[in-house]
Amino acid sequence: MIDGAITGGNGQKAGWVFRRIIPLGLAGLVRLQGEIAFATAERRLFAILPFAMIGGMIVYRLMSSEPSPSALGAGLAVLLVLTFVNRSHYAAVRVLLVLGAGYAGFIALPIHGALFGTPMLDAPRYGFYEVQVDAVVYDNGEAQRLVISDIKPEDSRDDPGVRRARVTVSRDSGIAPGDTLSARMRFYPVPSPIVPGGYDSQFVSFFEGIGAYGTVLGDVAVAPAEADSFARLSSAIRSEIAQRVLATLDDRIGGIALALITGDQSRIREEDRDLMASAGLAHVLAISGLHLTIVAGTMFALLRLGLAAFYGVAQRIPVKRIAAGGALVTACAYLVISGLGVSAIRATVMLSLIFAAILAGRQALTMRNVAIAALIIIAIVPTSVFRASFQLSFAAVVALISVYELARTRREKQPEPRQRILTFLIDIGMTSVIAGLATLLFSAYHFQQTAPFGILGNLMAMPIVTFVMMPSALFATLAIPIGLDGPLYQLMGWTIEAVIWCAAFVHALSGGFDPSPILSPIALVFGLLALAWLAFFQTPLRLWGPALVVPMVVLFGLERAPDILVADASQALAVRDNGELALVAGRTNTFATNVWSERYMEHIGSGHETARCDAIGCILSSDLGFTLAYIKNVAAFSEDCTLASVVVARLTAPLACKDVATVVDQGALERHGSHMLYWDTQTRRFVVKSAITDPDRPWRIDYQ
Repeated sequence: MIDGAITGGNGQKAGWVFRRIIPLGLAGLVRLQGEIAFATAERRLFAILPFAMIGGMIVYRLMSSEPSPSALGAGLAVLLVLTFVNRSHYAAVRVLLVLGAGYAGFIALPIHGALFGTPMLDAPRYGFYEVQVDAVVYDNGEAQRLVISDIKPEDSRDDPGVRRARVTVSRDSGIAPGDTLSARMRFYPVPSPIVPGGYDSQFVSFFEGIGAYGTVLGDVAVAPAEADSFARLSSAIRSEIAQRVLATLDDRIGGIALALITGDQSRIREEDRDLMASAGLAHVLAISGLHLTIVAGTMFALLRLGLAAFYGVAQRIPVKRIAAGGALVTACAYLVISGLGVSAIRATVMLSLIFAAILAGRQALTMRNVAIAALIIIAIVPTSVFRASFQLSFAAVVALISVYELARTRREKQPEPRQRILTFLIDIGMTSVIAGLATLLFSAYHFQQTAPFGILGNLMAMPIVTFVMMPSALFATLAIPIGLDGPLYQLMGWTIEAVIWCAAFVHALSGGFDPSPILSPIALVFGLLALAWLAFFQTPLRLWGPALVVPMVVLFGLERAPDILVADASQALAVRDNGELALVAGRTNTFATNVWSERYMEHIGSGHETARCDAIGCILSSDLGFTLAYIKNVAAFSEDCTLASVVVARLTAPLACKDVATVVDQGALERHGSHMLYWDTQTRRFVVKSAITDPDRPWRIDYQ
């Protein structure tokens, strides 16, 4: 009977599956098992450890409540017992090693929070305060943004009760790190995220010890720090460089030059930032591995060539190692000048490992070094893994090292190329392609940008950046003590203008075409798994992981724009009707509406023409099939709750209303933040997503 079923109709298809597909699948599993065994034998398991740690941090981040110390201790005890019991079984030990890395990532954030976290301010505080300045994070010549600590109120009732705060001074007061300020200040709670899966300033601020934002009011009394303090010295160096640059270049070009040298992006114009991003050149504006590699690499090449030029010297001393040491010092100096930003620290750690490998006579560009750098960064700044800068740079480096490993064997067997310039241009193009593809998913998620013409932009601009712009910045800064920096900074300015021209050319050529889907957070998980696959395997099989990301994202990682958007901290309420979003309440060009427009790539109109409003509320019937009631007065609940599919109110809605309609009221907004509602035309119900899914975590503000 079975044979007969297989020989006819659908049975023939089933027989074909048994004969062809299943053997192929089994063969694939056997090959995969062999590849895993080979990669494990080659000690590639170490490259998986940072991914395991990141996975553990994601699990911790997704929890709705904080794990207890006893539970964390019990989990660690179980892991240690399992390791001891299976210590003689190598396969089990390897699995436990990865699990241990995952658990280390899981407990990294609570440990970091216990050491550096802070209570979060829940209501505004006003008063006169004396504070210590830890850092100047923004300075555009007209205003400064400071991170302060040791906050001492004149009246104890005005104490915000936080370890650190971020405050804005509306004038340039020449404040530097280490200074003591005395002034009237207003502190207010750190804002919650605006969209689900968006940037979470409360989460990041908590682990940085920042529990409040604030504004300095009126006059400021400044007591400068000691002149010989490290903070004061580094600030003085940065200030001197800024004065030299702005004395040579105009505000526009000089602002970009300062961003490249000192890391201060406060003077960059928004239109220039958008233009560079559209051409795939946004990475040029932020100090990262690119800039540190060029600066330190330039110093390495100069020292090595200079010492090798003297035959006797080259025979007596290890030229390459001395050059590596000089490049390492240059990278550390650039890190200090750039303001010790997280991305710069991350790049310096990676470069330090590379130059340390050269000093030790080891191979520099390896996946092991990438893993070590990632582990160090995760241990120092664990929250950085949730930031776009870490994800972009980590993805680009993993992809570039992976392709380098694949191509290294082939290149070692080939003779030296004759057309070196052509080979160099091809290498730049391939580097741009690889880095662009590796970071595409993360750029689309965080910035809604894919820059499809970015390869052309990088081909045109990167030779200028690599060979002229950053070397001239290095030499100009070194020439400040002898007063010869002006012409070199001018040269740097010309190259910046050239790069802007390249960006404008690419933007005009593309016609603003920048297709970008709306991605859900699960898309980033797919990207993380693909990078882990890429880092672990050594053969061409490693390319299958990234290749599978595309169908997985298409099937499971896409989102659509919501039909109703409700802000928590403002009155903004946007509703979709006739295919467009427009406000029923609130104003355009606010922080919430701007974030919504960028995130969902839609224009939000200033006022809904179809909304019928009176003194106690508004009613809107959308063409999608739902009715919205926006209630301003409790008198409207009795009638509107029976008429509307969804009720939005800045008041507490009665329980009877929640039984007959979808309700977003004051309690929901305070506890869960902004709300996004999606209308399901088949079930005729709303799918509700909130920006805060973990209201009971320590970084959230308790309004109860």
